[in-house]
Amino acid sequence: MKRALLLCTLLALPAAAFAKDGAWSDTAAGGSVSIGKQLLRGRPLHSPSEIPASARIVRFSWRVTLLSPPPPGLQIKLCRSDKCFLLPALAGTRSVTVPLSAVGEFRFIYSVNSLGQLQPPLNVVRNQLTVNYR
Repeated sequence: MKRALLLCTLLALPAAAFAKDGAWSDTAAGGSVSIGKQLLRGRPLHSPSEIPASARIVRFSWRVTLLSPPPPGLQIKLCRSDKCFLLPALAGTRSVTVPLSAVGEFRFIYSVNSLGQLQPPLNVVRNQLTVNYR
């Protein structure tokens, strides 16, 4: 009787109660842009292969290191093949409220909304991404 009661109790718990939380982090070197209105696609950042395919992003943190101060009009996006997030600063944390897989390739995309030569050029030293998932 006690076993049956325990089994019923466990079956009544939501599946999320058994979900495993985790995080992964990756870093890549950047690149440079010397003329405004050009796009710089950062090197891909990949999730480790052992993350379950069912893992969904809860939040992510980023840090971008530049060689010089950011030029006026700099826009940074973090993109996957199916979604991009506009990042408001060189570093921060953002919660994700839409279902988005924690598995796959991510890229930082840079653009400078100005015309002509950038003085100094935009030189991205490093991109760092940490993904928290459930």
